[in-house]
Amino acid sequence: VFPYDAHRQYFQEQLLPLLLPPHRHLGPVDFERKIRLLAGAKCLLVPSVAAETSSLVTMEALACGTPVIAFRSGALPELIDDGRTGFLVRNAAEMASAIGRTKEINSQECRREAERRFSANRMANDYFEYYVQIAAGKSVKVQRVAELRARSNTRQHFAIRCAPPGNL
Repeated sequence: VFPYDAHRQYFQEQLLPLLLPPHRHLGPVDFERKIRLLAGAKCLLVPSVAAETSSLVTMEALACGTPVIAFRSGALPELIDDGRTGFLVRNAAEMASAIGRTKEINSQECRREAERRFSANRMANDYFEYYVQIAAGKSVKVQRVAELRARSNTRQHFAIRCAPPGNL
């Protein structure tokens, strides 16, 4: 959870003392307990402002049917369908307000969307399709989203576009 000693120290000295009963810090938990906690949560808050390239806990929460409320930073806008699988907010006040709106989110839709977009099955099928394209003699080019957004409305970080050789 805390990759750097300075983070751990800051948490213990500055944040942990602010955590008052009935709230408590659970510390690291095993996978099964994490899934039970995520599945039983009203929502998952991701207050990260770092430009992370992915958020495994966001994908895990959605797979558990739990809506996610997060700041519009890094990959989070790519993972959360605002108003459908959670809410994207600009500040702490909006985050607090969004907690009261989680009843608007259908947990089964969160689960379906996670399966559709993040499952190992989806990834394997996508790779298979790319290999079929390559085997058919088509070149494959990996593009960043910024390049693709100029031409389409994709929501993936990277996309593979297949085209005949010479047409990339």
